Amino acid sequence: MPVFDSFDDDLDDLAERCADPDPGIRRVAMMELAEAVGPEAKVLLLKGLADDDATVRAAAAKALDEHDGPDVVEGLVRSLEDTDPAVRRTAADTLAEKKEPACGPLLIERAGHADPFVQAAALRALRDLVLPDALAAALEALRSPSPEVRREGLGVVGYLKAEVALPALIATASDADAGVRRATMAALVFLRPGGPGVATLIAGLDDAHWQVREEAAISAAKIRLPEAVEPLIARLDDPVWQVRTKAANALGRIRAVSAVEALGRALGSDISNLRKEAAAALGEIADPRALPALEADFDDPDPDVRKLVRWAIGRCRVT
Repeated sequence: MPVFDSFDDDLDDLAERCADPDPGIRRVAMMELAEAVGPEAKVLLLKGLADDDATVRAAAAKALDEHDGPDVVEGLVRSLEDTDPAVRRTAADTLAEKKEPACGPLLIERAGHADPFVQAAALRALRDLVLPDALAAALEALRSPSPEVRREGLGVVGYLKAEVALPALIATASDADAGVRRATMAALVFLRPGGPGVATLIAGLDDAHWQVREEAAISAAKIRLPEAVEPLIARLDDPVWQVRTKAANALGRIRAVSAVEALGRALGSDISNLRKEAAAALGEIADPRALPALEADFDDPDPDVRKLVRWAIGRCRVT
């Protein structure tokens, strides 16, 4: 698509096509306006959000991803209440890409909207802004009957790393919805070893849903949580390989010497990603007792695993 630098003849042509009786022509014009630079192009796209045809409105909402300003955010927020589901979803996706703190108050207001879809979309857009003023709305969202709203509220809480939210997070850790429990594990990254809430994260490693266990392992790795070592070693035998992989990564990040034997066994897995994480973890731990298992995997069929095994051997021999 061409890039337009001003309201020249090409943009004049686009403006005419934006008013064409054929919605297909108007929709294509909206798509091309995504590449246009300048306030005139943005005005045409904002008008497109009110087009009679839903496909045109959706195209305008998508194209506004390339344009910034409070007026863009306001237009997208209004489109969250569009009568067409596709327009609503597109507006929500585009809004989530905006990083304009000045629009925080408008989004915080919509986080209390009666429509759960609008609530969730506003919270999703607030997450990356990391606005302390959004915490109250996020905590209120955790009491919503909508799992999607609760999940997005947890996203805001997680980005804010607000310790004051810990009691609410402990409650959502036992939510009936696995997605909410998973989001809770992700939000617990502000925990400190030995501090309150650690037991909640460790319990997540034994959750019935594998994605919750996986997320708990990811957070344990970020925190480098020593209390999680034994449960993480147990997860190396998890029935789901993604969980085993994240557990191996976490044990390496924590530098858990007691995990050397279990990680050595993981080098025999038929899952190459697990072998990579196990080799990397053994290299991070750098314990000479890992050498026999690493040397046994010296000729691993996966070149990435072989590279990590050689690196890990070097680390263990230096130690």
